Amino acid sequence: MDKRRWLSLVLTLSLFFSISFPMIETKAVSKSQQLDKQIQQIQLKKKEAANKARNIDMQLKQINSTKESIQKELVSLETQINETENKIFTLEGQIEKVTTQAKEAANQLELAEKRVEERDDLLRTRVRLMARNRDVDYLDVLLGATSFSDFLQRFNILQKIVDSDKKILEENIKDRNTIVEKKKEIERSLARLEQLFGETENLRKTLVAKKEERKVKIASLNQQAQELAEFKEEEQNLVKELAEKEAALLREKNKLNIKYSGGKFAWPLPASTRITSDFGLRIHPITGKKTGHDGIDIGAPQGKDIVAADDGVVILATYVSGYGNTVMIDHGSGIWTLYGHIRNGGIKVKVGQEVKKGEKIAEVGSTGRSTGPHLHFEVQKNKQAVNPWNYLKK
Repeated sequence: MDKRRWLSLVLTLSLFFSISFPMIETKAVSKSQQLDKQIQQIQLKKKEAANKARNIDMQLKQINSTKESIQKELVSLETQINETENKIFTLEGQIEKVTTQAKEAANQLELAEKRVEERDDLLRTRVRLMARNRDVDYLDVLLGATSFSDFLQRFNILQKIVDSDKKILEENIKDRNTIVEKKKEIERSLARLEQLFGETENLRKTLVAKKEERKVKIASLNQQAQELAEFKEEEQNLVKELAEKEAALLREKNKLNIKYSGGKFAWPLPASTRITSDFGLRIHPITGKKTGHDGIDIGAPQGKDIVAADDGVVILATYVSGYGNTVMIDHGSGIWTLYGHIRNGGIKVKVGQEVKKGEKIAEVGSTGRSTGPHLHFEVQKNKQAVNPWNYLKK
């Protein structure tokens, strides 16, 4: 090859490499930028989902607080209704008793009126006799005495007649007054009882109406809670989907090829092995309903270390409705682990970070729907919760 052709070849090759390598580098940079942009978009969506999750949990907390308050009111109303119904029962007995007394008083009045009538007849008879014998008066009877003893005898007889007439008049007045007063007293008592009965019955109706209002309110709150629970589940599913997409993008960007080794997981909470709620059906500690539990709850003091169960990449480190502050790790082969209820400020890893088995990732807390400090540990296979005990060292 002559010198001219050699120089030409060198120049051609130089030109080729100067053009080709920058193009390859530019393509690589462009692909990386695209992946970064997609990851950023997903992270923004995850942030929005986390804000929605916090809002859902706040609403659920408020609903539960309101329900507890109304439940207490219902207990109080039920007590008041029972007391009022007992009072009504007592008043009914008293009204029945007073009504019986009123009937007895009416009978007594009838008898008294007969007695008065009989006495009136006796007095009228005496007056008629005196009218027939106008020329005979009490003085003539006394003056007609034949002796002093006869005078005394006649005087005693007349005295008895006068006393008898006076007694009849007094008894008539007394009977009339007694019966009239007794009748008035019974009528007043009956009126008071009937008024009290009416007021108590109105109170009972008011209490029952309040009770029904509270029941309607609780039903409405339950409906709201159900809708929020459904929305929460949708948000949780969305977060998991976003986490899966982000994990795939991170693997592509970093050329990671994670595979689950198949060994037993490390215990995620070294400071405690106290299981407060196991995997499977349980009575929910907040709702009181029988529901499925997708993981295990490990009780421990606030702030205790939570560690990665196995090697993997963090695909979620944010707030999730129900779970509170949450970390999820992708261990490859469709195996994820979830660590929930982490304390505020207790997440110690970032999305995309590689973690090793036993490495600290978070700290125990009680965020989300929680009744006290604990770790909710969950294992998912192909996005479905599975029994963690199948993966843990016992």
